[in-house]
Amino acid sequence: MLSEGKYTIEQIQREKNITRQSAINLISKLKKQNLLTTNGGGKQKRIYSISKIPIKQTNGFFDIVNKYSPEKLIPTFKHYTYGKYTIEHAIIDGIKLNQVRTLEATKYLFNHITNWKRLFDLAKKHNLTEEIRKLYGKARETIKCKRMPKRYEYD
Repeated sequence: MLSEGKYTIEQIQREKNITRQSAINLISKLKKQNLLTTNGGGKQKRIYSISKIPIKQTNGFFDIVNKYSPEKLIPTFKHYTYGKYTIEHAIIDGIKLNQVRTLEATKYLFNHITNWKRLFDLAKKHNLTEEIRKLYGKARETIKCKRMPKRYEYD
């Protein structure tokens, strides 16, 4: 097995003394075991980072915000989620973080809400219904976004 570190496909070939196809197969096996991540590609050389312990993939708040918002956020922590993590959950987490840049980026998520009931059920659970309405009002002023159903406008 290869030691921990960063490798290109050619380095893996030389170190293990195997053909290119065998190196690709080895990379594939390591990926399936979550022991390898890739960077680069296209015009750049592809670099493979190998670790001895499995690397967990994040699929939380920062991934969703950076997917839908033009204002990208640098993750301040690793957010691991289990089960279904939706846009509605991300809006609640963005309000809980209560940082200016986070709130600005969270406004863009209102365009992609599929279930307003889920959003307001989560907001009631965390006592954030007023904050949701305020953030939605700011979002309506600055960007073009979907209308909130009338039943959720006032409580």
